[in-house]
Amino acid sequence: MGHFLAEREKLHSNLLGLHVSSGNWITDANIHALTAGLFGKSSGLPSAAARAADLIAARLRLQAYSLSLIDGFLLVAWSCAIALVLVGLLRKSPLSYKGLADVQQQLPREAKS
Repeated sequence: MGHFLAEREKLHSNLLGLHVSSGNWITDANIHALTAGLFGKSSGLPSAAARAADLIAARLRLQAYSLSLIDGFLLVAWSCAIALVLVGLLRKSPLSYKGLADVQQQLPREAKS
């Protein structure tokens, strides 16, 4: 499961990263808004922009991790569903335990004699 989650996180990180590109109006608007919000507590405009880019990257990592966890839960759910179908398709066991109770009752009698 750990390997599956790591690989899915890489996949989702790559797919999300494809949609975050320089020049895209949504990306630029987010970076400008974050830069403006961080400017007051930064040493200057370049450091505020760098912190804004780091925050965008952290958001993408968190979203990729969340998507990989969703994939993990889907994997478990589908595995359980397939296991239930396979259990439902099992035939009756060829072993018969009908006479087992009689054998168990006879064992204590033999032990006493």
